[in-house]
Amino acid sequence: MTAESGVDFVHEAGLSPEKHLPETMGAGGVLLDVDADGDLDLYLLQGGPMRTGGAEPGMFVEPAGNLPTNRLFLNDGRGHFEDVTARSGAAAHTGYAMGATVGDVNGDGHLDLYVTNLGADVLLLGDGSGAFVDGTAEAGLRDERWTTAAMLFDADGDGDLDLYVAGYVQVDLARPLWCGERKDGWRSACHPDAYAPLQDRLWINDGRGKFRDATLAHGIEQSFGKGLGIVPCDVDADGDLDLYIANDSTENFLWINRGDGSFEDGTLLSGAGVDGRGMTEAGMGLASGDMDEDGDFDLFVTNFDDESNTLYRNDGHGLFEDVTLLIGLEAPSRMPVGFGTVLEDFDLDGDLDLAVTNGHIIDNIQLYHDGKTHAQRSQLFENDGHGKYRELVTEAGALGATPLVGRGLYSGDLDGDGDADLVLTQCGGRTRVFRNVRGNVARALVIAGLPEHARVELIGRDGRKQLRVAGPQPSYFGACGREILTTLPGDLLVELVVRPAGGIAQRVVLDRPLAAGRVELKRSGERWSARVTPR
Repeated sequence: MTAESGVDFVHEAGLSPEKHLPETMGAGGVLLDVDADGDLDLYLLQGGPMRTGGAEPGMFVEPAGNLPTNRLFLNDGRGHFEDVTARSGAAAHTGYAMGATVGDVNGDGHLDLYVTNLGADVLLLGDGSGAFVDGTAEAGLRDERWTTAAMLFDADGDGDLDLYVAGYVQVDLARPLWCGERKDGWRSACHPDAYAPLQDRLWINDGRGKFRDATLAHGIEQSFGKGLGIVPCDVDADGDLDLYIANDSTENFLWINRGDGSFEDGTLLSGAGVDGRGMTEAGMGLASGDMDEDGDFDLFVTNFDDESNTLYRNDGHGLFEDVTLLIGLEAPSRMPVGFGTVLEDFDLDGDLDLAVTNGHIIDNIQLYHDGKTHAQRSQLFENDGHGKYRELVTEAGALGATPLVGRGLYSGDLDGDGDADLVLTQCGGRTRVFRNVRGNVARALVIAGLPEHARVELIGRDGRKQLRVAGPQPSYFGACGREILTTLPGDLLVELVVRPAGGIAQRVVLDRPLAAGRVELKRSGERWSARVTPR
């Protein structure tokens, strides 16, 4: 539905003869309700001409002249978007953008954006109408390195949003490396192994939108991992948010929250740092959810070709097993290079399905490998209800019909019908919008009004439970919608158990059993209430 949606965004990667690594990476996007009208708007990140190197490695100089900006599109509630960039203020940023994260950082009730760049990051403070101001300096945030993924989340359980930012690698654009054969047209982007890693950073919010660098004080000092993905998830069910980091060709990180916003490295004991063979992989996209419906959160990571994507099954206590082969996801992901990924109940049958967008980073890969291509098909996988998956090719429709250089993939209800649609960003190509036409919307339950990353149990009239987590899920370099889109097959929803990050679980009983419709949750102090709108 790209053409009819009005989203006419084309990403500029800044392709150069030097084949700089940054031009292979972007770009991200965010689904968020910037104007508080109840639907999902869209913020898309732009690259532009490649930056030049400074006197020192890791310095980036912005080209002269007019540069393309990030763009903001407002939704009319039915999946039709209007470009409002011209009146969005500082949201029309001209940095060479990578990723973004969203949340209310200063407690004013409006959504803000933190954007990572090849160069100085920026904090954009929203006013609730779709306009933003640059609040970076005032917030005490300063990061001028090459940063990639970022995540706003409540690390210490005090009710405000802290910030984790992944550093990637140190590149010297003034003196680029040569990789590939020295023949005309054969030069290629270098592998990240050729570069030194940068440290991740943890910033703690004082509750008023002022941040302090807590990287060293809170246990994250050994975070040199070439990170590309961050997902907060309570993997050990102790009520606080742990962090899983997808690293590029180095061991992934699992930071276990001590309960006060400081972390210990739980990677080795968790089994989630490497695949089942003990090998590191090139992690890119991330998703978390209860994929096998056993009451805990599993982790899914997209990786490079010849590695397969990886599903880590949780035992309920934060110990993981690589079950990718057992559940049918190993073979279909050996050839593609996986980037953005989302777990959603696309067909609304009560379990989490899976979508992945793919695309190689080497634009001339066909010179080196027969059968490999730069543009690749996106993939859709159906859950059988027990955590095993099969790829849907014909049924995926337009999503998998055309090879694309996929990067970000973001899910949310764009047209207000109760099921999950998709936005797909490309590196150096047009953003695509896909409408879900398979969802059983007559049974759709929409749970709204939840705080970021809250753990939610849906309880049916027969006592069966379904575990879900509120968004925004990160995918790759961005953020999906926050609402939970699900169903209870053959049953009526009668109550919810909501546990915010670091908070106490609260039971919310609906005033009427609900087969389909919208549940809008509202919090007053420590108490939750629900307004039910049947379909």
